[in-house]
Amino acid sequence: MAHRTNIGIFLIKGLFLFFAFCLYGCQVTQVKSIPADRITYSSYVPENWDIYYFNKLGEPGRILSDDPSLDYEPAISPDGRWVVFTSERNGNPDLFVIDLNSKISTATLLIESNAMEDQVAFSPDGKKVYFVSTRDGNADIYSLPFLPETIQSIDVATNLTQHPDGDFRPSVSPNGKQLAFSTDRDTPTTGHHRFTFARQREGEIYVMNLDKKSKPTRITHTKDWDGSPIWSEDGKSLFYYSAGGRPHPPQKDALTQEGDFRIWSVNIDNPIPRPLSPEGIEALWPALMPNGRIAFATRLKGGYEANWKIVSINQDGSDFSEVSDTNHSYWAPDFNTKTGAMVVHGTGNMKQDVMPGCGFSGQLLASGNPIETQFKDKIVQLFPMRHAFSVVPHPFKPRIALNCHEKYGGSIATARFDGSNPSKVVEIKQGTKPGSNPFGIKWSKDGSFLTYMLGRFWGKANFNTDIEIISSDGGIHKNLSEKISANDGMPSFSKDGKTLVFRSGRSGTFDLYVMPVVEPDNAMRITDSKGKDNFPVFSPTTDEIAFISNRDGVPDATGYRQFDIYLLKPNNKAGDYDMQRITKTKGQDAHVQFSPDGKWLIFTSEQGGINDEEPLVQEVFFAPQMYGEIYAYRLSDGYQVRLTHNKWEDGAPFWVGPTLTTKQSSD
Repeated sequence: MAHRTNIGIFLIKGLFLFFAFCLYGCQVTQVKSIPADRITYSSYVPENWDIYYFNKLGEPGRILSDDPSLDYEPAISPDGRWVVFTSERNGNPDLFVIDLNSKISTATLLIESNAMEDQVAFSPDGKKVYFVSTRDGNADIYSLPFLPETIQSIDVATNLTQHPDGDFRPSVSPNGKQLAFSTDRDTPTTGHHRFTFARQREGEIYVMNLDKKSKPTRITHTKDWDGSPIWSEDGKSLFYYSAGGRPHPPQKDALTQEGDFRIWSVNIDNPIPRPLSPEGIEALWPALMPNGRIAFATRLKGGYEANWKIVSINQDGSDFSEVSDTNHSYWAPDFNTKTGAMVVHGTGNMKQDVMPGCGFSGQLLASGNPIETQFKDKIVQLFPMRHAFSVVPHPFKPRIALNCHEKYGGSIATARFDGSNPSKVVEIKQGTKPGSNPFGIKWSKDGSFLTYMLGRFWGKANFNTDIEIISSDGGIHKNLSEKISANDGMPSFSKDGKTLVFRSGRSGTFDLYVMPVVEPDNAMRITDSKGKDNFPVFSPTTDEIAFISNRDGVPDATGYRQFDIYLLKPNNKAGDYDMQRITKTKGQDAHVQFSPDGKWLIFTSEQGGINDEEPLVQEVFFAPQMYGEIYAYRLSDGYQVRLTHNKWEDGAPFWVGPTLTTKQSSD
């Protein structure tokens, strides 16, 4: 551990001579390498959910899927024999099936796919399944024959909605002729009223004929979310949850929805909604019980630490009663229409924290990972990290660096990819200065040094944040921007380690600057925009710089301008660059990085939209931005590939080469 101290000018010069020597002279000799590159990214994903089966309501349930990965959103077949659910045990969300008649409840794959499949529903006769998939680029509703003993390819599934916006939560009418679903297609995306980078949506209910001879009909017309429709027994009405027309986007400062959702009903032919569940009782995931009652999930108290249970009401809203036990939190009930048995997903067994005090609970690496994927000539391993933002892989060692934060200060630590064998590099105490966590960590190309910003990563241009560097052993530690009172941040090393690029508000707007590491006072401004330029990163092979900016973004209803990715290429004039806009996609693009060969960009993007209703994620655990999938873009020809498919926020990707087997690369 190293603490910042006041040292003399002589010592500073000596340390920086060593620093410069290390950056320019250290060499790595490769003896043996694993062929796959490594990509880490931050993923706001829960730790562990399992599927529970309740033979009799009110009694403790039994676990059907005791797997360390996420299992969720179960549906039971009309004959009561099969349970289909979503599992991330293979890395991305796939549909699995369990035979309840089997003595061994083994889950087997139902649909083979590299995309996301989720939110499954059965046809009334049990011959088809309807579900949400991202096969064609965004969340649409698909159908397939239900063949539980056959693995089918997603390629043969029928896309029923085929809309560029998100469609969710399919539900088939009792006669099998109509499909109800929710969608975010009606309202433009806006920024949160305070945290404008957190993009917010609204949802409405639609009904479509499954013969596809008519366009879907919009049923609800209220602000915020109307979601998760289910049919009444006679097929004339829908039950759903709704915010009841509350102003949108949410007005609270929390990065979430605002709670207070209730169960509502609406007649299809006379769509005048009316509330059913009691006011002040959170109500999500409605389901129709065999006795005609409506079950739903509610939380026992507010906040992300709340315990959720399943309760029910009559269709007139009367007789509120409990359905499940409170041994776990439970969500997403579904019922056997013959026996009344219930399946839900709920919290599973939580593992011990691998890095206590680092701002997350349980495992660092999400279960079921890493997974390996191939595109074009690239083979990469994907490592989703259950940690906020700064989880950065070492250029060639099997270790990552990450920030561990406290209320007033924090630290930087390194560890193996699974969080084991941690070692603290530096601890930073800032008295009562809030937001003093190290943020935006980057390695130098040879792994000898780390750079990061200290202070709030968001805020005004005149916020006092600083750029710091530290050697990987903590022996050298220096504030490079202490003479400037401005919002300096998001630094990145050049290929030779001599220069940092960073964003700064020192001119009154957020622009990009470069500065020599050993002469930080000689910083030079390289962009000039009335917008915000941010997240700059040097290419590891050239002097090109990628960054994001909202300079060309169109304001939304809250005035927020979305960000796109840009590239700066040095021209023949000293200190000058030519600029190229890389992305012009629908939605926001951010967190850009280069591949280790400099030929690709990797970034997080909103272009695929969201993959589930916002309240069903944001009300359950901390998930500030529902959008965010990881994409790779080849600079030579604009070829693009989507690397992740799920309903969690994925961001801050880093792409490094294979792990090298040398004495220098040992952990």
